[in-house]
Amino acid sequence: MSGIGTKYRNLKRYKKIGEVLMKYGFTFAAQKLNEKGYIPKLILKPKQQKEYLSHGQKLRMACEELGPTFIKLGQIISTRRDIFPEEVVSQLAKLQDDVKPFPFEEAKKVFEVEMKLRIEDCFKEFNREPIASASIGQVYEAVLNTGENVVVKIQRPSIQRIIKGDLDILFTLAKLLDEHMDKEKPYNLLEIVEEFSRSITKELDYSLEGRNAEKFHAYFKKDTSIYIPQVYWDYTSKKVLTMERVYGIKIIDKQGLKEKKWDLKEVATISANCFLKQVFIYGFFHGDPHPGNIFVVGPSKIAFVDFGITGYLDKGTMNFISNLFTASARRDVDKIVNILIEIDALDSQTNPRRLKEDISFLINLYYNVPLNKLNLGEALKKLMEVAYTNKIKLPSQFIVLLKAMVTLEGSVKFLNPQFSLSNIAKDFVKEIYFHRYNPKNLAGEFKDYSEEILDSIKYLPKQIRTLLKKIENNDIKFQLEQIGIEKLQGELSKMTNKLSLSLISSALIVGSSLIIQNASGPMMWGVSVFGIIGYLLASILGVGIIISILLSGLRKK
Repeated sequence: MSGIGTKYRNLKRYKKIGEVLMKYGFTFAAQKLNEKGYIPKLILKPKQQKEYLSHGQKLRMACEELGPTFIKLGQIISTRRDIFPEEVVSQLAKLQDDVKPFPFEEAKKVFEVEMKLRIEDCFKEFNREPIASASIGQVYEAVLNTGENVVVKIQRPSIQRIIKGDLDILFTLAKLLDEHMDKEKPYNLLEIVEEFSRSITKELDYSLEGRNAEKFHAYFKKDTSIYIPQVYWDYTSKKVLTMERVYGIKIIDKQGLKEKKWDLKEVATISANCFLKQVFIYGFFHGDPHPGNIFVVGPSKIAFVDFGITGYLDKGTMNFISNLFTASARRDVDKIVNILIEIDALDSQTNPRRLKEDISFLINLYYNVPLNKLNLGEALKKLMEVAYTNKIKLPSQFIVLLKAMVTLEGSVKFLNPQFSLSNIAKDFVKEIYFHRYNPKNLAGEFKDYSEEILDSIKYLPKQIRTLLKKIENNDIKFQLEQIGIEKLQGELSKMTNKLSLSLISSALIVGSSLIIQNASGPMMWGVSVFGIIGYLLASILGVGIIISILLSGLRKK
């Protein structure tokens, strides 16, 4: 019943989509919608075809005509050069999220319904003219009653309902097309719509953007070269976001920076260094670092704004990136292919020999190119072409990262055409090293590892009991040499002792890790003395157990 209800609620929208599909020659999709009763047959009348346009141009124009949801979907598709042809993604990359502003009275109503407060009671000043307008919301300048200059982002009225309706239609269309299209295509339309649905749902919740900003602020609060604006939670909700106003010069405004006599090369280095920290230290990065979202606020200080799109790198993806770049640096093509197999990126139709040839060509093409002459955007574009040709599907967060890297590279190279990663790589590698091997971080890793070991040991007696029970019930049959009951008891006693020592050692590691993380007791070199003592005792016990095992093995020989 809910499916039928949704269908009829969206009937008018289905009709509009059917007309646009026919207008731009996507008759197959329109016919499938008609067969399932979503659009009337009348819409299928032949329209004058725009044969002079490419498929990419037709798709871009159709998205523009269908509005915000389809524009944003097109923008996501434009980042997937690994699964769509270059002609399509290059056209969709031209889609602009730029729409006419909606009236102030509507924005005021949204704010007051969300906050249950009048705008006049919250702000000393509120500029009725928006400074930016996009498909989901628009931004206003204001001054709080307490005197702080802020920007207020207010969501478009009914945009959630509109997008939800369009998503229902996109899911229906994706399922229909997946059922009738080539099963060997390197992508699944339903998966793409699911990814898009997750992305745009997050963008619709401004409180998530606020939390992203706070997370960045926590990471960079001690970094004097990076500024993250404050979130004012008293005036923030799912549909309203109030943040500190950032005053500065956009990173791409070369003339404005020169007039301030600020060092362009230093600004470029700070921007690149900040992004590297986000990716390789925090695993959490700004997903849309275009010039409008980065301001220079001082001679050696930049600020980020708009945290609606962010990327997360879990340990698996971090390891994938690290291993991929290491193997590429060594020109180890077999290793690269094995890494792709491990993450299940290869299609059943991928030709391994062709893939190795393409990867080898790509590596040799860029291997000896000096970093300051390397065009990252061009290199990544060729990488995506290899992925598309060989039907390789890369992790979505990896794609977000590549897009962010290319976007940032454009701004950095604009400020300093001679910029090279080698300018900052040496110092940054040291920073990664110190971060990873910081005692507190090591303590956290040891704690996770020790808990994993303890869990395994904790369930070992139960597994042994289960095994013995099966033996008792004759569920397992095996042959034993007669070795004498006393010898068997001795071996069991030794095994129990080793197991007990292992538990004690693991407990010491976990306890010491907690002590170091909480900085309890007297300190030495910034680390808890009790924690160090615990690690030493655990190490001694561990070495003793290893020696005992080795000696036992030698005696048996």
